[in-house]
Amino acid sequence: MAIRACVSAALAALACLCAQQAAAAETCPPLRWMTLGTAGGPVPTPDRSEPANLLTADDFSALVDAGDGTVVQLARRGLDLTRINAVFISHHHMDHTGGLPAVIGLRWMNNMPGQLTIYGPPGTREIVDGIITTMGPQSRVGFGLGQKSTPPTETVKVVELRSGDQVWAGNVKISAIENSHYDESASGKADRAISLSYRFQLGSRSITYSGDTGPSTAFEKLATGTDLLVSEVIDLDPILAPIRKTRPDMPEALFQSMSKHLSTHHITPVDLGGLAARANVSRLVLTHFAIPPAPLAHYEARLREGISRSYSGPVELAIDVQSFDVACK
Repeated sequence: MAIRACVSAALAALACLCAQQAAAAETCPPLRWMTLGTAGGPVPTPDRSEPANLLTADDFSALVDAGDGTVVQLARRGLDLTRINAVFISHHHMDHTGGLPAVIGLRWMNNMPGQLTIYGPPGTREIVDGIITTMGPQSRVGFGLGQKSTPPTETVKVVELRSGDQVWAGNVKISAIENSHYDESASGKADRAISLSYRFQLGSRSITYSGDTGPSTAFEKLATGTDLLVSEVIDLDPILAPIRKTRPDMPEALFQSMSKHLSTHHITPVDLGGLAARANVSRLVLTHFAIPPAPLAHYEARLREGISRSYSGPVELAIDVQSFDVACK
């Protein structure tokens, strides 16, 4: 009897533990960021895919930027497009959108359920419409199944966002602001291109994503108090030094203009560290590495040193298909 009583007590304790774990999972849904592609700029590299990320927040999953190779990177982690509810595009440079045709087209070809919502700055609808147009010939041919396929236009929905816009997806609040990645000389034009940074808020937890940006007070405000800041970074001097060496004929004015462009439309470690410190960011993840072709370890010390001049929190240098979880508070 004593043994039976002990077994019963153990089973009861196990059942209680399982119930507690289930309750904890309900009260603390996952908030996770995966860096699918961490390359910086539109130059294919053998060790890093083009910029793309996967956000998981409760039961909502979204791609955040979709550079070339996005669907392959998902497959590397055993994920497929059925779990993707939305795509958020930060801006319309090809390294951030080159994988979007495959995302849209393969969902359609595989007759995946639901409608994919694609968010992005003005011009996103034009890009998606163009992708849908390229699917026309295959749509007319069909898949050889003797059935008409769903019109590609019915599988996607586009929502264009401007600075200051907020949208909800499930339990996630998404805030968008315009950053400083594009030339300010175009300001004032109604149809000008804009580059967006995003903040994803799930309850009291948040992840903020820079997209491509230079120093930006609007981006800094968006990132204030965030649990996880995922940001691009550029190591400026190693990029400029070879240009100086190999192009001694370059006029000084042109060189200075190039330097200004790189330092104002992208963010250096020193500027990023200052921003993260002022914004009281809990944790910083670096991605979209704008560095010369070489192993990342070659530049890690320089990146960390520049950031640490102002920011003393944890800093991680992301690799492809790496996950970062935001714990419950």
